[in-house]
Amino acid sequence: MTATAVTPALAPAHARRDACPRSHRGPGRAGARVGSRALVLCVLLTSCGTLPTDSHAYNPLGWPSKAFQSTGFVAADSGWPFVREFGRLLGAVGELLDAPALLVEGVATASPDTLGAGLRHTVFGSGSTLTAAYNLPCFVMPGRNIDLGRDAEVVNEALAFLETVDPAEFRLGDFDDRESVFPKGTRCRRSGENLIYTIPGRGEVLQSAESSIAFDWLNTLASTSFGAQERSWGFVVRTKAAWDERSRYRRAVTILHELCHQEQQMRQVFVGWNFAYWPAYMAPFPFTGHEGHWAEGGSALGANAVNRGLTRWFVRNWRREKSEQALRQDSQRDS
Repeated sequence: MTATAVTPALAPAHARRDACPRSHRGPGRAGARVGSRALVLCVLLTSCGTLPTDSHAYNPLGWPSKAFQSTGFVAADSGWPFVREFGRLLGAVGELLDAPALLVEGVATASPDTLGAGLRHTVFGSGSTLTAAYNLPCFVMPGRNIDLGRDAEVVNEALAFLETVDPAEFRLGDFDDRESVFPKGTRCRRSGENLIYTIPGRGEVLQSAESSIAFDWLNTLASTSFGAQERSWGFVVRTKAAWDERSRYRRAVTILHELCHQEQQMRQVFVGWNFAYWPAYMAPFPFTGHEGHWAEGGSALGANAVNRGLTRWFVRNWRREKSEQALRQDSQRDS
């Protein structure tokens, strides 16, 4: 979840220092450290970069899976709410269908890695399919598609910058020992209004975004200012107009912040089982708040690492953008 009021990359220097301290203080921090180590252990147990990401192209058992996933990617970009939700379900089913193909392939080739990938796809695909099936009836509460595809170039620029940042810049505290926020080499491409990320060792991940009347209403009711909230397929924002008003650099920070929730937490830690993710997210929130929450700033998986790591990148580009705007305005006045 992105809190616009305390986003480090968007705040002045003194606010960033207050919002993202190098070492956390106060009650609950020791528990956060223990929790962060447990979560990192979960990541190690549920992810392995050496496993195949999908079945071999010449394995006919995997062809239905590839057909389902490619069709799902196209349908998920539809402006029709039911088609969009059904496309997400097709993509999840496609991932599940690849499990038996990988298991048979693993037995035929005597490959422990391929067998492991088959088991992994079984867990991922089951959780993702159940989540997508649960979400399918939500098409009756549609939101407008948000065009993430237009920002593919600037998102890739941000990803490349994150790879050059000293880990001390994005780490959230003494408990955070990450060497990178995303696997190095992660890049995206445009797919209509969506983004498709190619993540080394993990395959392809689709990210979509929608405006949500319900999310906007809840923000108003609770007097909060969250600009976006993660989903298994991407994220929601309050309104399309509010999203379009942001600079493309600010949008890129939010896009990658929400990708951290979607990929690093929902998929890698909770292996696609969002029924477990949301209770784990909501239960500690009243006690930790946003900055101390394990999913945001209180663990070695916190998504606020994106904001911290991109602070210099954002400020530099924001200043350049403001300067260009001022020059254009001066030029218009002179003419």
